[in-house]
Amino acid sequence: MSLNLASGLSDSAALYPSHTAVICDNRRYTFAELDRWAAKIAEILRSQGMRRGDKVMLLAPNVPEFTAAYYAVLRLGGVVVPINTLLLPREIADLLEHSDSRFFIAWHALAEKAVAAFEMLDSCQSLFFIGASRTELPERILAHYALGPLHAPNKFVMDELYDAVPGTCDYEQTSPDDTAVILYTSGTTGKSKGVELSHFNIFSNALYTKEKALLINHNSVTIAVLPLFHTFGQTAIQNASVIAGATIVMVSQFEPKKTLNEISKHQVTCIAAVPTMYNLMISARRRQSYDTSSLKVAVSGGASLPVAIYEEFEKLFGFKMIEGYGLSETSPIVCVTSADAEVNKPGSIGPELFGTQARIMRDDGTFADADETGELVVRGHNVMHGYYKDPSATQAAFIRGWLKTGDIARMDKDGYFYIVDRKKDVIIRAGMNIYPREIEDVLYHHPAVKEAAVVGIPDETLSENVLACVVLVEGAEITAMELQRYCREHLAVYKCPKQIDFMESLPKNSTGKILKRELKTMNMNEVVS
Repeated sequence: MSLNLASGLSDSAALYPSHTAVICDNRRYTFAELDRWAAKIAEILRSQGMRRGDKVMLLAPNVPEFTAAYYAVLRLGGVVVPINTLLLPREIADLLEHSDSRFFIAWHALAEKAVAAFEMLDSCQSLFFIGASRTELPERILAHYALGPLHAPNKFVMDELYDAVPGTCDYEQTSPDDTAVILYTSGTTGKSKGVELSHFNIFSNALYTKEKALLINHNSVTIAVLPLFHTFGQTAIQNASVIAGATIVMVSQFEPKKTLNEISKHQVTCIAAVPTMYNLMISARRRQSYDTSSLKVAVSGGASLPVAIYEEFEKLFGFKMIEGYGLSETSPIVCVTSADAEVNKPGSIGPELFGTQARIMRDDGTFADADETGELVVRGHNVMHGYYKDPSATQAAFIRGWLKTGDIARMDKDGYFYIVDRKKDVIIRAGMNIYPREIEDVLYHHPAVKEAAVVGIPDETLSENVLACVVLVEGAEITAMELQRYCREHLAVYKCPKQIDFMESLPKNSTGKILKRELKTMNMNEVVS
């Protein structure tokens, strides 16, 4: 049996050759054009010695070049290693070395740090700049190669090489269990780990997401606002849309007004985003009218969705948002409420996605009953091979074949799951467990609060206490004492924040997830100083 994720693009190109595959600003590519483009990149890589199983690092924002290069690497049976565009040269070099990447494809605007990282080590064979001609590259890059072609002999301008290849190579026959992608975790809780996902992991998760959850089809128009180097945007939007023959509208950098304009302009039908993005879109929609009547499906993931944002979205956009849940280690989707579900429960991440199994496990390793809290564990078609070159971390991630998610959750009698909180984020105050999400949900319902994050802080008497970091709605005025009083009206007194810090913004990673670890560190530094 063979399966190559790249077949999804080739199949859609055969079925819908003239249908628009990707839109990005003023550029459009049909499925036939995108497929041929991927084939050309594959032929260029093969001419430089790339073979099946080779790792290729990809550094690019949400642009058509990302998708073309992604499918080009898969086409040759290679392994794509997409990385965060915000990383610094030293961080990129570390991942190049750890992933054993022999080739490196970098978006032209990121050429300087790509070169800096590439030249820190000898293990990576070739660097390709993509998305621009030689004249559009930074002058400091060109200065190194002013006397001849950009080839030293290991650096190339990809766009100058397309005319030399026909773009006709077929995709390599790979096994379903062959590694297709290595995704590096965000590292917000420590050192990044390389998650190995197979062709079958990703293909099946994208297939079931489009068929059973987001209902993406040939007539759909999706919008990529989540970074494509991140598992959520990569599978739920890029891969699901390509398999379905749907059109993807790419937004290279999320901005709420631009996103709403793109939805209106291109009649977008489906969006996947994180709660922070929806919160910003809601704020923009309150200030200005946009035609978003084409939008039928909005799925939230990546972080817990406050019920207040769910309710406000429905009020402004006219339909119910759905919430899902997943991890890089699960390709990513584990649970999601289907877009056509008769039951949509606010605060729930939905039932299991078709083909996955999720359970609530007690501390003693037995499975919990309905409405009992415990750790969410997962197994199924979507679960990773393991962490690349890290057998001890891989072994620690599983218990009797079940992947431990690190999330505290419960399941109701209908099979709908609810995330209570991250296991590591639980605050233990005088022996009592406090779940930050519960407090955050209360704060988000206050009209003066735009964003909120709750973390535990050291307390000599109680072991830990509750800190709430809050961003206010523009123009709103409220004191910490007033917010604490509001919390006491809705929460048991032991759960109420001892301290409320007002901030201009909350620290976030590239996908919009709030970095609670940084909030804790900031508070500790203030205590020390």
